[in-house]
Amino acid sequence: MNRLLPVEATRGGATLAAGTVAILCVTHGRPEYLRQCLESCVAQDYPALELVVLLNPPDQASEAVIRAVAPDARVVRTGRNIGFFPALNVALHNTEAEYVMIVDDDAKFVSSAAIGGLLTEFRREPALGAVTCNLEGPSETPITGGDRYIRVFTTGFTMLPRKVFTEWVGYFPDVFFRSAGETYVCTQLWEQRRPVKRVENVRMFHALAKQGRSLRDWRFHALRSQALCAVMREPAVWLPPVLASKFAKSLVQYIGWKSFGVWLQAWFSFLVHLPGALRLRRPISLATRRLLVRLDRAPVHDLAACAEWQALQGGKPPVS
Repeated sequence: MNRLLPVEATRGGATLAAGTVAILCVTHGRPEYLRQCLESCVAQDYPALELVVLLNPPDQASEAVIRAVAPDARVVRTGRNIGFFPALNVALHNTEAEYVMIVDDDAKFVSSAAIGGLLTEFRREPALGAVTCNLEGPSETPITGGDRYIRVFTTGFTMLPRKVFTEWVGYFPDVFFRSAGETYVCTQLWEQRRPVKRVENVRMFHALAKQGRSLRDWRFHALRSQALCAVMREPAVWLPPVLASKFAKSLVQYIGWKSFGVWLQAWFSFLVHLPGALRLRRPISLATRRLLVRLDRAPVHDLAACAEWQALQGGKPPVS
C-alpha cells in the first residue's frame, strides 16, 4: 500500500513539485463508506500525493476511520454542516498542490493507477480544464465507446488544476449548498476554451449512500441553485426564457412530487439571494451556449470535428 506524503512535506517551498496532487474528501457522517474511500485513496501508486479530509461536521466514528486508514491525512473540521460546496472551498484552501482530485466519501477508486491515469490526460491535452472518471455502481452506467467531452462533470469524481479556483474561475459560490457548483465552474471553463473530459478507462465505484441525504433538502437546494446559476451564467437574451421555463417546468414537477411547499420555499429563497447572484453574474457568450447545447445532444469524442467548438475557438488558443 502506498504511503501518503505527510502534508507538511508537500506545502510550500520546493517540495511542491509540478504534478503534486491533493485528494480532497468532504465527509458527512458516513464512516463505513469513508473507510472504503480512504483505503482506495492511500492505495494509489502515484508518488506525489496528499490527502485532505474535511469533516462536515466531525464525528467520532469518522475520526477513528481516518486515524486507522490515513493517519498522514490533513484533517479539517467544521463546527456544523456548512454544505458541500462551501466545505469543498475550505478543503481547497488547505492545499497548495498543483492538481486537486475531488472524491465523494461514498465513492472509491477501482484501480490504484487512477490518479496517474487522470494526470496523463492533462499531459496529453494541456488545455483541459477538468478530467472526470467513468462511474459504475447501483445508479451509474459507465460510458463506452471511448473518451468524450461533456458539458458538466460530477464533482466528486473529478481532477482539476488548482488554478481553476485560484486564477481561472474562482471558488464555488457559497450559495450553492449542494447543487449547481459544478455547472457554474464548467460553464466558465468552456467559456475560456478549457474543455471538460470524461475518460472511459479510469473508473470509480459510486455506492450512492443514503445517509446524510434528505430528499426535501435536495429538492429545495437543487431548484434554488439551478435558478441562481442561470442568473449567474446565461447570456442576456437567454436568461428570461430559461428562468420562465425552469419556473413552469419545476412547478409541474414539484406538484407531481407533492412538494409544492418546497417549490414555493425554493423560489422565495431564490428571490432573497438574487442580488448576490447578480453581483456574481458572468454571462457566457452565445457561442459557448450553443456548444453546451451540442454537448447535451450527443457524445462528442473529437472536438476538432465539432463545429460549435470550432466556432468558439475562432482560431485562438485557450485563455491563459
